[in-house]
Amino acid sequence: MTASVIWQEVEFGSYGADLPIWVELAESVGGPVAELGAGAGRVALHLAGHGHEVIAVERDPDLAAELKRLADDRGVSLSVVDGDLAAPAELRLPARPTLAIGPLHVIQVLDAVDRPPVLARLRELMAPGGTLALTVVDESTLLSSGAASTQILPDMRELEGWVYSSEPLWVQVGDRSLTVRRLRETVSPEGGMERAVHDEILRRVSPDELEREAADAGFRATGRRQISSGEDEADSTLVVMEAPQ
Repeated sequence: MTASVIWQEVEFGSYGADLPIWVELAESVGGPVAELGAGAGRVALHLAGHGHEVIAVERDPDLAAELKRLADDRGVSLSVVDGDLAAPAELRLPARPTLAIGPLHVIQVLDAVDRPPVLARLRELMAPGGTLALTVVDESTLLSSGAASTQILPDMRELEGWVYSSEPLWVQVGDRSLTVRRLRETVSPEGGMERAVHDEILRRVSPDELEREAADAGFRATGRRQISSGEDEADSTLVVMEAPQ
């Protein structure tokens, strides 16, 4: 396994608070589902396992390869597309999705100037009347999560005799971005330890801002849902929008 595959499994592999809502949306909309930033398939494999046609968009070749391997191992069928949201004009999909989803705040990886082109490209690619559902961090829950950061147990996995640990240290709220700092530790089968600090940077965007940007691209806001992640993690707001007919 490569580093990107390992750490995604360690830090996000066990997260499942959002899975019921993706299944609900997929079942209510019907048709192909496109997942933006699918990674190693936490959501894509879950939806494919429920019988949905899934198009998994991922830019990291190692994560895409792991997604394909896991799909083969589980006997589920899905399409994996090499796609970078930072280059939306180059994005191509094998079918017009009736539902496009962005779990785990993937839209916040993009700078403010990069979001409108992505939304416009999604408008072009999606089926008429299709649903776009994107999550953003619920910043009102950051303070309680951050205040308890010293009490949060690290995410841990043992893989092929190696033990991996990722401990959340703090969340820094800047004017334009959120920085999530983690301490990553690796322990070899022989007991050797390596430590490294990893920062994940998300661009701040409120549900109101995202809805305005999506409206400029032709989408219509249809509602919001709350995803509760538990007392030790920030919650998410799911912004749901509809493409024009």
